[in-house]
Amino acid sequence: MVKANQTELFVNDDGQIINHTENLHKLSDLKDKMIDTYKDTPLTTLLWSVGGHEVYDYETEIGERIGDGYENPDESTKTRAANLKSLIKDCGGPVTGLSKLCHEAGIKFFPSLRMNEHYEIDIDSPTYGRFRREHPHLLIGKPGETLQKGSLEHGIRTGMDFAFTEVRNHRLGIITELVENFDIDGIELDWFRHPAFFRVEEAYDNRHLATDLIKKAKDKIDNVIKSTGRTVKLAVRVPPTLYDSARIGLDVEEWIKKELVDIVIAGGGFIPYSTPIDEFINAAKNTDIKILGCIERLRPTKDDDEFRGIAYQYLSKKSDGIYLFNYHGIDTKWKHTMLNEIADLDSLKGRNKKYQIDNFTRRNNYSQLGAAFSNAIPEVLLPITFDNYGSELDLSIFIPEPVSNQASAKVKLSVSINVENLPKPNKIYLKINNNLPELVRETTSEDNSERIFLFNGNHINNQNNLQIGLDAQQGSNSCNKPTITGLSVHLDYNN
Repeated sequence: MVKANQTELFVNDDGQIINHTENLHKLSDLKDKMIDTYKDTPLTTLLWSVGGHEVYDYETEIGERIGDGYENPDESTKTRAANLKSLIKDCGGPVTGLSKLCHEAGIKFFPSLRMNEHYEIDIDSPTYGRFRREHPHLLIGKPGETLQKGSLEHGIRTGMDFAFTEVRNHRLGIITELVENFDIDGIELDWFRHPAFFRVEEAYDNRHLATDLIKKAKDKIDNVIKSTGRTVKLAVRVPPTLYDSARIGLDVEEWIKKELVDIVIAGGGFIPYSTPIDEFINAAKNTDIKILGCIERLRPTKDDDEFRGIAYQYLSKKSDGIYLFNYHGIDTKWKHTMLNEIADLDSLKGRNKKYQIDNFTRRNNYSQLGAAFSNAIPEVLLPITFDNYGSELDLSIFIPEPVSNQASAKVKLSVSINVENLPKPNKIYLKINNNLPELVRETTSEDNSERIFLFNGNHINNQNNLQIGLDAQQGSNSCNKPTITGLSVHLDYNN
């Protein structure tokens, strides 16, 4: 699968095949359902999540295996536990088996360790993890502490607090087992599932503690390299900016400066157009550290044109490759087509793409899931609300590929505005780089939540300044303030 000097293409498989596939008994099942789905694609590295919440889906001898010690687990746990036991019996276990299969297929294999997963799981569930259940004083939220529901602090309370040596040592034990006991090409420490590791007020000042853990992990890997001659890489997936990484306690800039890591996956993929991957690339200059841009399918990035646009943006900025999260479950045909299309910049030229201004509504969701993401993601431009009817908003959007005097592609610009606060009829006006484009059509989204205005994009360049306003004569007496929820530029090479 892997060609010399090709773009690095990483795919993270979150372990769904173990979790939800019944009767997963043999190594051949893993080959059929996982490895063969990437046949004839440019995949370079497959990453596989070994578990979460300190409950593991692999043949660990030191961690808690899924289902162990529970007499009446739920059906999902039964399936996971049965699959794990069957694979251990057949091939030694999923890490042993996947490593073998990947190497036979000519691709690299990295187990992926979620550093602090904290979904909203019942404390008595077999998936909660005994380590947290038995050591509540080691969590970010302290026993007996009252936290306002809906606050960030409440949302991240069940995550482990890396200020404690016991927590860091627990993580290091699993890392050590994986790198010492298995024939792997590297290990990913996923600091984005989920990005909260310290109490909010202590995070920045505690960043040296995460650095110490990274250094110890690197030392373990270096010892393995010296004793076995194997090549083992350390990859980290981190928040979308160096500043926000440090703010939550991850001194990624220091990790790069001291070359404590080999691969950095920039961002969780939630704001890919706003992720300043340039700063990671610049920080890694004069090192052998590779920088990859992350695309997250559940952002959601389910539009193929958008998928190509994000990939083009990362590669045009000289990232070393693309990292895909939550794309493992897509059908084989899609994988073959789209992964080949993002293999490099040349493959992407002349193909439809969509570029957007990021909108991150999930960042304001202080649920158990949303809080940690909110903790790590910076502000983005959208959504943005008009002060009133007749007011004007200034926005900008960058298009990384040549579009000036573009003869082969039809360029369109789309603006979405919430319907609830936009009475009909109402006119919108738009300037693109001080030019007035033609309004092609107006539609309503499938869920009736947005009105979508499509403009001719003939005036689009690489760097674009936009002015958007609403007719003050219609709806101006309304107390509602309309909000721009989306703005995108579509390059249609199919016309």
